[in-house]
Amino acid sequence: MLSAEDRLAIMDLSARYCHATDSHNAEAWADTFTADGAIEAPQGVSQGRDALIQFSQGVNTNMPTVRHHVSNLVIDGDGDSATMSSYLNLINTDGNATVFTAMYEDQLSRVDGEWKFAHRKIVV
Repeated sequence: MLSAEDRLAIMDLSARYCHATDSHNAEAWADTFTADGAIEAPQGVSQGRDALIQFSQGVNTNMPTVRHHVSNLVIDGDGDSATMSSYLNLINTDGNATVFTAMYEDQLSRVDGEWKFAHRKIVV
């Protein structure tokens, strides 16, 4: 069973992911993943740091005014592995309209004492 400290660290990871992508910081966003981490989106899978940075840059180019809002986190795990599911809403800051809603399904790993996404799947 995960400790309260682990759960808070995973929640913080989710927030850092959102802040990094919404501030267009592709490198900080990629830092939320393990070295061989992957994001699985409707358009395909991007795996590894270089591919993750390229993915993030594409999101920032295609949706420059959105903000990621993640809620209803369900975290399970033990030791150095965990899973998390959560709701995702993308809000357009130009008019506060929801432009996209989905779920995240995550596999997380603790690497050198820090929680990271090993695989993040966007489920539309």
